[in-house]
Amino acid sequence: MNRRRFHAHPRGLSILETIATAAVLMLGILGIMLTLGTASRHNRRNNNLSQASLIAEQELERVVNLRCVGEPLNDPCVNIKQLDNTRRDVWWSANGRMTETPPLPGATPQMAYTLTLDVDPPFEGAETGEPALNRAIPLPHASNLALHQVVNVRVTVSWMEEPGAPRRAVALQTRMAP
Repeated sequence: MNRRRFHAHPRGLSILETIATAAVLMLGILGIMLTLGTASRHNRRNNNLSQASLIAEQELERVVNLRCVGEPLNDPCVNIKQLDNTRRDVWWSANGRMTETPPLPGATPQMAYTLTLDVDPPFEGAETGEPALNRAIPLPHASNLALHQVVNVRVTVSWMEEPGAPRRAVALQTRMAP
């Protein structure tokens, strides 16, 4: 009895089936690699955003802790107004702390952030809004606070994720008064 008669179809995969299977697997692996690359970029961007937000928050807290203490009494926030347009650079790595000194060559890569303070009056020009921003605000201790003594403090932290890319920025703002 001849065994070939019982097995009319050859066993195993043909070369075309093997190539098609390999192509499908390669497409799947390529898709996974693209997904991992995209996730890595988003994680890096979110890390930079979190660091910039923390830098801005720390700087705003530092300025608020300075409090409005200045002479003359009719302009008590003069010490805060002197901070207007101050700018400095800070560096931060993913595994370190913020520093104001640039990293040494060969050190752990650090992201450079530019921190800018902007101090403005509560209103500009003749625009006072509704209700009027220049009204006197009654305080609990029986005195009034004139809004010309209030200042807006804005902290902006900007950074460039890659050379040639547009700068990204985070801004936090508060109002200060004596």
